[in-house]
Amino acid sequence: MNRQVAGGGRAGTGVLVLAGRALVLLYAAAGLLAMWLLAPRVPYADGWRHLARFLGQSFPRDVLASDNGHHEVLPNIVRVLDLRLFDAGQVLQVLAGIVLVLATLLVYWRLVRDLASAQARLAGLLAIVLGLFWLGNVRALGHGNESVHAYFVTLFLALGLYALVHGRGPVGGAGAAALCGLAATFSFGSGIACYVGFAAVLGLRRGSRRQWAVLFAGLLVSLLLLHLGGGTGGGARVAPLQQLPMLLAWLAGPLLYAAWPLLDPDVAAQLPVAAARVPAQAIAEGYRSAFGPALAGPWPQVLAGLLGLAWFGLLAGHAWRRRSAATYASIGTACFALAVGAMIVLVRLDYFQAHPGQLLAPRYVVWSSLFWAGLLLATAAGVRNGTRALAAMVLVAVLLLPSQAWMGLLGARAQAVAEQSAMAAAVGVVGPELALGETVFDELAAALPVVREAGVAVFAWRETRWLGRPLPADAPRLPVPDAPEMDVVANRLGEDGRQLRLVMDAPCPRLLLVDGDGLVSGLAMRQRAGGRDWIGWMRGQGSGAPAVVACVPRP
Repeated sequence: MNRQVAGGGRAGTGVLVLAGRALVLLYAAAGLLAMWLLAPRVPYADGWRHLARFLGQSFPRDVLASDNGHHEVLPNIVRVLDLRLFDAGQVLQVLAGIVLVLATLLVYWRLVRDLASAQARLAGLLAIVLGLFWLGNVRALGHGNESVHAYFVTLFLALGLYALVHGRGPVGGAGAAALCGLAATFSFGSGIACYVGFAAVLGLRRGSRRQWAVLFAGLLVSLLLLHLGGGTGGGARVAPLQQLPMLLAWLAGPLLYAAWPLLDPDVAAQLPVAAARVPAQAIAEGYRSAFGPALAGPWPQVLAGLLGLAWFGLLAGHAWRRRSAATYASIGTACFALAVGAMIVLVRLDYFQAHPGQLLAPRYVVWSSLFWAGLLLATAAGVRNGTRALAAMVLVAVLLLPSQAWMGLLGARAQAVAEQSAMAAAVGVVGPELALGETVFDELAAALPVVREAGVAVFAWRETRWLGRPLPADAPRLPVPDAPEMDVVANRLGEDGRQLRLVMDAPCPRLLLVDGDGLVSGLAMRQRAGGRDWIGWMRGQGSGAPAVVACVPRP
């Protein structure tokens, strides 16, 4: 009987290990695919402002200049190379983001390898994979411009933690950690919070005075360079009674998106399966009636953040007594995320009061998810039974699986918004009803003349170069679809234009739309990859529908 029980236990552990490995591969693959497939190959959001600045300045001012309080020197080097070498086609940024996040994962894996059992190591790896690759982070994963700065920061955070945990010599890795903190500081505004994570590790390891002096010197150098470069985040205002609830709600961001359709009726209404949509809508309506809009951070999110903070306190106390590289790294990671959240609510208090729905915006989840990843990793490192740790981590990963669907859809919609608004901008017809997402119209309008003159981004397309030119007589025409939908657009960029919807087959990714005078006056793109539905824009009101539809002539 005992042999049968032992055999059953080993079989159960084997199944658990297989499940853990499968989930690691599943989440990592989903995140990497999102980075490659969902990242728009056009500027979006801050990308338009960056392009205008890069084109208006020469090296090294283009990479050294601060932007909206951020000193993104290292990401800017990648972006400028993408501009100069590949006409701002975004591919270099996407590839750089993929390399950076994989490098981050590799460093964290080396930090969890000292855990006692294979099951505990797998549990720790799964915790880190969830923190980095869960599609709740789709705003960073699915946008090359964002992934470059986000994963530069996470890589330097991981490298600094590794240096402190495994460092040798008179300062025990503090020098390397200080350099990583400096590099992270000049990757994005949140990078300076790495020093808080490093200080937490030094505190847990009972660091020497020399180590503390070196780390503190690194922080002072970073602050001095920030000041010389144009400031250190002015506008901060301290109001603890208002900011503490904001911070707690901010920490709960990943939990919100993990259960989003159950908390937001507008999201629930978009679920494709009625069996899930109807009950989800009922629950979400009840939640909104009781607590208000989920994205505004009502008290259930504050409570969730408070419970997370209490969990963190327990784990930090345990880490003080238990010396483990994985434990140190996990607490350092959670402290980093806490510090990022504190910085955000300090600097953006007035903004969040004016726009409460922005507190839990998806762009912040890449940071808050690291708080929970740190807690999960610390839990896995602290549980003596590795099989139980792995079982808990597998359960968390399974519970998060449904959210991969709606967060992936969010990323796909953002991609469509980015690409359609970029094409409309290339044609020069942007109406008030056109969804711009996080792109600010004034920044887009200011960037367009500079980008057009440089012939980069959307103006590097072969199709864009035909705008305003006559289509050659020998260029192959496509059958014009019957009765295309057409609306006159009150153009925010100049003379009124047209928006069209076509249903047709075509062998090319973009279409030229030609007016009756023979001039190419618009472009169209597929609304869905491989589909027959197209959306396009044309300059002026012309004769209404296009007289000719064509693929771009061969050079």
